[in-house]
Amino acid sequence: MKNNTRTIQTIRQMFDARSIAVVGASADPSKYGFMTLDCIIKGGFQGKIYPVNPKGGEILGLRAYTSLMELPRVPDVAVILVPVQAVPQVIRDAGQKGIPGVVITTAGYREVGRDDLQQELIEIAEKNNVRIIGPNIEGFIYMPGKLNAQFFPVIENQGPFATISQSGSLTNGLAEWADQEKLGITATINLGNQVDICESDFMEFLAQDDAVKAMGLYLEGVKNGRRFLQALQRVTPRKPVVILKSGRSSAGEKSVASHTASLAGAHKVFHAACRQYGATPVDNLQDLYDYGKLLSTMEIPQGNRLLILSSSGGIGVIAVDEAETLGIDGPALPQAFVDEVKALNLSPLGSYTNPIDLAAIWAHEFKEVALAADRHDVADVFLINFGDPIEGGGDMIIELKKQINASIAVSYMGGARDEAVDRPRMNQAGVPVFSTPERAVKAIAAAMEYGRFQRKIGTPATMAPSEIYKDTHSRHEPDTNTPADFLLEPRAVALIEKYNIPYPPHYFGSTLDELTTAAHDMGYPVVLKVVSKDVIHKSDSGGVCVNIKNSQELKTEYEAMTSRIKEAHPHAVIEGMLVCRQADRGVELIVGAMEDPVFGPTLMVGMGGIFAEIMKDTAFRVAPLTPAHAREMLMELKGYPLLTGARGSASCDVDAVVDLIMNLSCLIVENPDIKELDLNPVRVYEKGILALDARIMKN
Repeated sequence: MKNNTRTIQTIRQMFDARSIAVVGASADPSKYGFMTLDCIIKGGFQGKIYPVNPKGGEILGLRAYTSLMELPRVPDVAVILVPVQAVPQVIRDAGQKGIPGVVITTAGYREVGRDDLQQELIEIAEKNNVRIIGPNIEGFIYMPGKLNAQFFPVIENQGPFATISQSGSLTNGLAEWADQEKLGITATINLGNQVDICESDFMEFLAQDDAVKAMGLYLEGVKNGRRFLQALQRVTPRKPVVILKSGRSSAGEKSVASHTASLAGAHKVFHAACRQYGATPVDNLQDLYDYGKLLSTMEIPQGNRLLILSSSGGIGVIAVDEAETLGIDGPALPQAFVDEVKALNLSPLGSYTNPIDLAAIWAHEFKEVALAADRHDVADVFLINFGDPIEGGGDMIIELKKQINASIAVSYMGGARDEAVDRPRMNQAGVPVFSTPERAVKAIAAAMEYGRFQRKIGTPATMAPSEIYKDTHSRHEPDTNTPADFLLEPRAVALIEKYNIPYPPHYFGSTLDELTTAAHDMGYPVVLKVVSKDVIHKSDSGGVCVNIKNSQELKTEYEAMTSRIKEAHPHAVIEGMLVCRQADRGVELIVGAMEDPVFGPTLMVGMGGIFAEIMKDTAFRVAPLTPAHAREMLMELKGYPLLTGARGSASCDVDAVVDLIMNLSCLIVENPDIKELDLNPVRVYEKGILALDARIMKN
């Protein structure tokens, strides 16, 4: 990883460019070299523009130079739009000229299987001290410098939202949405193959840009998982980050690999890692834009209370349904507030509960009620639902925003001409406007969640570890051609016990006499398990027998189990048997760890026992963890109420489970050769826990 401070300085020089070269500029309107040069000019760039084309001449009214070496001065950035075989020499020329960074739009590298060309590009750039954005991209737009350095579109409105995307189409689409709504953007950045400057560098750059209030990312993978988490850890306390990652399905994962050759990793782990480090993961493009719009304009709420104020009942009901689904608090209205509103002599058809239905279309009535609600501190966020044309509604909302302490958002539908005029004006004034109440409420919920994250940051027990574990590239890379090595359970148990993970009293033996003596010493009932590298799923093969009450039953089961295993696995080598004291009943969890291909050591917890794979009620975090992370994992489970005394049952020892997860976090970090580890089931009691089975697979 290159020096991060120097990387950000280079990005700053490229984005704040006072001069730019377009290598591959063309007079042919069908060529990208024409489109890019045309966008730079139409975007209003105030600096020097140097078209570069071997034929020289004039393009779009500008003198064209035959090469970078002919330029009269050193540009701050060069955009390269030449065939793949011509790129290396352009990079050499850029280095010789002293150009700090280039934007390579050219495709034809790793995304089409030409790793050799991509590696050559990297080596030439490093040798010539030239930094690269791309290749395989459309470019970037930076509105503070009026620099539209990509094929299209030309963006007109500067605003507080910034986007980073691995897809050129989505780069353009998000920027155009923001532009059309007058929300505007600060920057939109296309990533492509990320051979050098990557999404993490851009996040840290945008975090230092005062014009950016929130950023939205579309990712197909990340260049370096641990570097990405380090960037999130530094960025999210300062600014909201919303992330859409594609590749949830197997087909999507394959498409990602062919698009930008990114390592996608497990989707559920990616989402969990984002939440762990303060980012907001989403599942669709609409949410990416909606959340980014609201987080870049609305003040971050300091609580979870929402007041819904509507012109008609239907949209208010829809909003409150969505709010309840998302766990937002719809507070009851204080009587003093209700009395004050009733004294305003508003429509007798109105309803003065939350949601408030004014049954009116007069802007001043919305304002009077909202001001009263703010005086009584009714809520942290006001959602104003316009379901009809509200004359003067835009002016009223813009003025109201300045007068209240609560945050404010608007949903507007059915507003005809008034809506068409007021929607962009409100967005431009910093009041996010949505076309449906559901979209507004979902975005508000994301802001409330980010507000909770910000309030937790200063609490030592809830902060992310100050030092994120070494990046995945420094860890042992698994050899996919070598069969996995499963530890025999006695060895696995010995390892987890070193990390204070409790396991029942047990004994490993190879003869019936040994096992009988051990069972007598530990006390019946006992459990008998086969120990064999050839029998991974013991229960499925008849390799586990429970509730053995005496030595005769032990003898019978020992002989029967040996026969079952030989029948199911004729070539299996039985190392011996493990006899364990049978554990009491309790709530069952599965707790595990794995080596994620993107983020490295990762923890998982879920409802356990034989239903672990059926219910799939799981939560993930990237190691190392804090105790707060471990507790959050448990609270995410749908089955969490089983641990806290559901339906009158006794509460379980949640603290002991948190300790177990923390100990397992240490184990997986300190043993990088472990590929997978399952403790299934883990029995949780009123006091204490027991791991009843341990399976460890090493690389």
